[in-house]
Parts: sequence; C-alpha cells; structure tokens
Amino acid sequence: MRSQFEKASSLIRRRGKFSAVLLVLAATVAFLPLRAYLDSRHWGWPYLLIVGTIAGTAGVGAAVVTAGLSFLAWNFFFIPPYHTLIVADPQDLVQLLVYLAVATAVGLQTGRLREREEVAQREERHAEALNRLSAGLVSGGSLSDIAALADSEVRSVLPESSSTVWVPGAEGKALCSASGVPPGDAPATVRDSFEGDVAYGLPEQPATGTPDAWPAVATASAGSVVIPLRSMRAVEGVLHVTVGSPDDLDLHEASFLVSTAYLLAAFLEARHLARVANAAVAAREAERLKTALVSSVSHELKTPLAAVTAAVTDILEPDVTFVEENVRTRLVGVSGDLRRLDAAIADLLDASRLEAHAWAPRREVYEIGEIVGDVLSRLPDKQRVRITLAIPTGLPTVNVDFVQVSKALGHVVDNAVRYSDGTVEIGAKAASSESVECWITDSGAGIPVADRARVFEKFFRGAAGRTSKSSTGLGLAITRDLLEANGGTIAIDSTGPHGTRMLISLPTGKV
Repeated sequence: MRSQFEKASSLIRRRGKFSAVLLVLAATVAFLPLRAYLDSRHWGWPYLLIVGTIAGTAGVGAAVVTAGLSFLAWNFFFIPPYHTLIVADPQDLVQLLVYLAVATAVGLQTGRLREREEVAQREERHAEALNRLSAGLVSGGSLSDIAALADSEVRSVLPESSSTVWVPGAEGKALCSASGVPPGDAPATVRDSFEGDVAYGLPEQPATGTPDAWPAVATASAGSVVIPLRSMRAVEGVLHVTVGSPDDLDLHEASFLVSTAYLLAAFLEARHLARVANAAVAAREAERLKTALVSSVSHELKTPLAAVTAAVTDILEPDVTFVEENVRTRLVGVSGDLRRLDAAIADLLDASRLEAHAWAPRREVYEIGEIVGDVLSRLPDKQRVRITLAIPTGLPTVNVDFVQVSKALGHVVDNAVRYSDGTVEIGAKAASSESVECWITDSGAGIPVADRARVFEKFFRGAAGRTSKSSTGLGLAITRDLLEANGGTIAIDSTGPHGTRMLISLPTGKV
C-alpha cells in the first residue's frame, strides 16, 4: 500500500503547476521580511532549492514552471528597482539569466530522475502484484478465491478501484460473477466484451507494443475498464474494473490490468483443460471397470451355470441309472453352484446400486449383537461353529442401516472363514462416545503388505482370491462403500506373522 508521502507526492504531481505557483508565492512572502538582510544577487539560491523540491516531487513540467515563476519573483521583489521587471544593473540581468538557465536545467534533470524513479517504483509494485497473483493461480485455489485474489492485487495498484471476474455459467448459461458478488446479471459492456472480444475503457495500444499483446479497444467506458479474458482456446470470461479516479489509469496501470487479464485467462484455460483431462481419466476408469465387470460376469456367472448345466444334463441322460445317493450328491453340487451364482449376481447388483447412488441407507438404532447375530444366522453350521464372540453387554447402540451393515460384516466374516482354517473371533468395544469398534480376526495366511492398499478396490483379488472359484473381487469394495454410506470405516490391522484383523468403526450418534 502506498505511504502517506507517496500519496502526497501523487497529489502534487497531479496538480504540479498549481502547487508550483503556491510554493513560489509562499516562499516569496516568507523571503520579503528578509530582503534588507541579504544581497539581492543571493536570492537565487533559496529559489533554486524550491525548484529542486518541485522537480523531485512533481516532475519536469512543474519544475520548469517553478523556474520561470521564481525568475520573475526574484526580479520583481528582490532586484532594484523593486516591484518592476526592469533591471537597472547589467550584472543583475546576467545573474537572472544565468539563474533561469541553471534552474531550468536543474528542474529538467531532477524532474526526469524523479519521473524515472516513480516509473521504476510503479513497475516494481506491478511486478510484485503480478507475481503474487501468479503464485495464487499456481496454488490451484477455487475460482472464487482467485477472483478475490485478483481484486486484492488490483486494489494494491489502484487503491480506489475494485474488480469483478465474470465467467460463463454452467452449461453455457449467462455470465455470472466468479465470487458471487455482485449478484445479478452482468453489465451490458461486460456482455459485449465477452461476445465481441473487445475491451472498453483502455487507452489505445502503445506504439512500441506487439500487435497481439493488447486487446482490441472499443469506445471508452467512463469510470470502468472491461477486458476480455482471451486464451488460446476462446474468450474464457471478462475482467471488469471499476476505477475510482480516471486520472489513476494511465498507460502503465492499463498495461498492468491487461497483464492481469491474461493471467486470469491462462488460469481459466488451465482449469478447463484440467476438467477435460479429469473427464478423460474418468472415462478411461469407467471403461476399465466395464471391462473388468464384463470379465467378472463372464467368469463368475458362466462357471456355475456351466457346472449346473452339466450336472442336470448328466442326470437327464436316458441311459443313466438313477441311484439315489449319486443323484443327491449331484444335486448338492448343483445347490452349491446356484448359491455361488446367486452370490455373484447379488454382489454385482450391490456394486451397481452403490455406484449409481441408488441404495440410500435407512439408519436406525440397533445393538451391535443383533447385527452380528444376523450375520451368523446366514452361515452354514460347519462354519458357524468356528466363530467365537467377544462382545460384552452394555455397549452403546449403533445408528446404521441394519441390512447394509449386516451385509458389509457378512462379506468380512465370509472372507475370514473361507481363507483360514482355525477359529474366527468377532469382538466389539466402545471406542468413544461417538463410535463402536468391531473387529474380525482370523488365523489365515494374512494379507500381503503390497496388497493391503488395494484390497478395497473393485474386482481386485489377491493371491488367495485368485485361487477361489467363488471370488468376484467385489466383497470388500462393497463393504467399504456400505460402511462409509453409514458413517463408518474399515481398516486392516494385521496380527502378523499370520492372520488378519479387520477393524470396523460404526457411529453411535443419531442422524
């Protein structure tokens, strides 16, 4: 932000000639009582000091005016005869002419140095503001954050101004403010700038600039500057700057606003390209999942169907002798294949419903023991006897969808009994006032460290899963999605060197 001295200097520069008149007049009034104490030829020195002061503050024009006025004041008030412009002594005339030449030279030199210094300081402020804006754009903030940052940097250069970034609405709708402020429709000049790719309120392009570095300028717009945010792709939006004072906007400030507009256009283009890239990644991922789904369906549905078809066809052969024991054995195998088929179809349906967000949880309060009991009731007797329970009484109730959480725990328990031969422990405890922690521990081979980060991905099957005829690679992915939908979590806590412990957290608070 500009210092008070810089603001005062700016005010003097804007009204430099008027300030020169006032300062020479004030100095002359102050010098007059001292006229009797100082030789008439010595008054050039204090007046020269005034010329240097004005030159160092207001620039060349005001300095030349000060030199001329001080020349006349010295002649009129301090060179005999007083109060006339007549010079009686030729030496005084030479002195006056030399003073005028020296004062003009000092004013020109000092004024130019001051103007160059002011330009350098201003360019430094502009560069710092653009650097801060560039850093903010690279950081990848939201559109509203970037619009606020751009407004802040514009204010740092033009303190009495404000800016708004206008961008097309969703699905090509009307222009809207990137930050939501001001609300409502965009001004007419903003719409015209966006549609016509023209700027309003900018000075004409400098003669030294490159043709493409400056936007096409239409008629001036009093009190505001409108610049299209043009990228290599298209016009991405519009920068609308309300200028506090038209005198603030010279070619340097206009160049800063144009640079700001190009930075914002590059950000908006990069944002668009990122959306396109994300859409392409999502499309590739969807294609991968579709391929995996087709592969899983073709394998998991075709295999049990082929087994059932072969068994039934074999039984129906006319030359087959019906032995009750053989037929029962065949039918038991058919029943197992049909259960595999039903489980595979259920997993695929659950995955598709969760993917489409078509299975919203209906959460109510339940005891954790009720849910575990429902899971155990669906296990065959030979698997159920391997389960040991460590669920104490008095645990807080959980607030979940009973069917979804029961299915989620069922997948974990099914994996535990399938991939281990020993006992499986199901336990629970109150982790905090807001959650109950449930664990399922088996004594199997465990999950390799390399696979732990992927076991919850769809269609991923580890070494043990790839050897199982009934593994679809969907169970743990469905479990994670169901638990997260109910406000819970699941994590792997290996008991090493053998066995796996799955930790499941369920919420206790009411929805």
